[in-house]
Amino acid sequence: MGLLSDPSISTHNKLVDSLAKHMRKLCYVFYTAGVAWFMCLALPEFNHGTYLSENALSPGLVYPEIRIDANRLALQLLEELQRERKDHQSTTPHAWIMAKFNEFGLETYTHNFTLRYPFGGGKEFHGKNVYGILRAPRIGSTEGLVFSAPYRPPNSVHDEITASVPVLLAFADFARRKNYWAKDLVFLVTEQEQLGMQAWLEAYHDGYKNYHSSSAYLVAGSLPARAGSLQAALNIEVQDLEVDYVDVKVEGLNGKLPNLDMFNLVQRIMAREGVTSGYKHAPRKRRRMNLSPYEQNLRQMLSMLATQATGVPNGNHGLFHRYRIDALTLSAAKRVTNSNVKSNPSSATVPLLKSIEGISRSLNNLLERFHQSFFFYVIVHNDRYISIGDYMPALVALIACSFVKAYLSWSTLDAAERHAQQDAAGNETDPVVFSMKLSLPYGFVLVYLVVTLVIGYMGNVLPLQKYLMELSIGAGPLTLTMLIALNVAGIALPFYVVLPPGGLELLHICMLLIYGCALIVIGLLNFSLGFLVAALSVPMVVALNPSSRNGALRGLARLWALLLNPMVVIYTVVLVLTFYEFPELTFQQLLLRAVAAVMDAVTFALIDSVIYGNWLYFAACTVFFPLWIICWTLALAKQSDNEISHAKLKIN
Repeated sequence: MGLLSDPSISTHNKLVDSLAKHMRKLCYVFYTAGVAWFMCLALPEFNHGTYLSENALSPGLVYPEIRIDANRLALQLLEELQRERKDHQSTTPHAWIMAKFNEFGLETYTHNFTLRYPFGGGKEFHGKNVYGILRAPRIGSTEGLVFSAPYRPPNSVHDEITASVPVLLAFADFARRKNYWAKDLVFLVTEQEQLGMQAWLEAYHDGYKNYHSSSAYLVAGSLPARAGSLQAALNIEVQDLEVDYVDVKVEGLNGKLPNLDMFNLVQRIMAREGVTSGYKHAPRKRRRMNLSPYEQNLRQMLSMLATQATGVPNGNHGLFHRYRIDALTLSAAKRVTNSNVKSNPSSATVPLLKSIEGISRSLNNLLERFHQSFFFYVIVHNDRYISIGDYMPALVALIACSFVKAYLSWSTLDAAERHAQQDAAGNETDPVVFSMKLSLPYGFVLVYLVVTLVIGYMGNVLPLQKYLMELSIGAGPLTLTMLIALNVAGIALPFYVVLPPGGLELLHICMLLIYGCALIVIGLLNFSLGFLVAALSVPMVVALNPSSRNGALRGLARLWALLLNPMVVIYTVVLVLTFYEFPELTFQQLLLRAVAAVMDAVTFALIDSVIYGNWLYFAACTVFFPLWIICWTLALAKQSDNEISHAKLKIN
């Protein structure tokens, strides 16, 4: 019976032991397969052509009804608005916009909101939105569509998009003359960029919850009137009535995207009207690059991943997604022409207005929300995409490294003790084999994990404490100082806390499991963020081995861990972007400007977290930073001979 119960001759143990000997190679095979899979997705054989899954979107493809008189109205409104802007250098001409809404026969209302600035020490900022509702003549107010345009005053630091409001008003004048609308049309003009849109959406859906709240930073207020349940939204940003091309923006809050059918609909209607459009479209000069189709597709994929990973919406449309409202932005760029070539301004905006009409008629015909096409995808080209079923295997292959290593490490945890016991007993089998797994310091490791989590979580709450805000320093230096202090605490923690024998191995296995589970969850919510983090950190995680005696490998793991510190990664990214934007700066000026940019970046990330609900800052502090502290602990750890002999004494 001893032979039957001896685990040393088990086929499973032999297989695990053989795999454990090549554990690092096996993990790197998974890593290489994941990266190679992602790179292959840029090839036409691995992606798909776009198509419309919802047949109800077809009415927008019929012959449009907007005529040239709508363009004349837009020109007239733009001239009037330019005169109004001279008297409103830093504010919005609400009275003029309301007068035009009333003139076109819309139900006109205003919406007031208040921002309690988190770092303002009690300061409040007030804003006002103007919106008009065109009630559906054929049905009750059960569903609605939103057409929005942000207004920027003359002193705004952003690009001028004054023509957005005249285009919106011209379309509103056209829409109120038609009787085929089955949904309420809401025409919204917001101010304060995304803040006004966020306040309006909160007031529309659940504004009554925080209207009297004393702890809310954004007091959304209440709306005097509402339309039906919002089905879709179209945000319009027009730099000039003479349009060169339209950049279709889809990235939303926390990396959410509109249904792929909506993007495909916009592309088809724009192509029908002869408007040059596309995802991340660039001017003609920038498009003239000697790149192969594969390189262009790969650049497009990486560009989308970089934008989506930040979780910051690149337009007002991105705030609709959290309420399950599909939305995107049409960003029309100004046409730059030769001074000797004269264009015809009397018809320059007609194709764009016809495109908006076609999109609105298609959305008006929807019987239910978008649901037939994909919500998770990567745009390779304007007419090519990658679905979630195609790109998720790349992320799964990367994350599999941590689970494979965790399983093999746990399975072989007491292998050395088992072999040592067999040698001491003269190869005589004993049915009762001592297992190191039973004597591991589970409680101590659990406390250590909690301590790292608390250190990371403090980054979310410390900068917002009132007694710290009263200090005579700005929001940027305060937030950066708190984060640097927490980083110092995380770096110093392994030098002051010594784990008992077996603690490093158990901490290593726990880190691998937590790391893999965290990236799976993040990858499902925001694939771009999960994939980029995995691509950067998996090689370091694979290289970590607290029981290794290879000095070169341990030194490489420590260097890699230090470079992947969240603050180091943020500073490196900002430094590269600063060099790209300001190549004329000297090296010293570049370093100082990057520090100032990092202060602004972390402050804005914290503000986005508490106002808009962007969870990138929270994930960086509560997930990534504690994991980094554990990796740093394992990289610095060195199992001494005393610990090894102590473990052997426990076995004997």
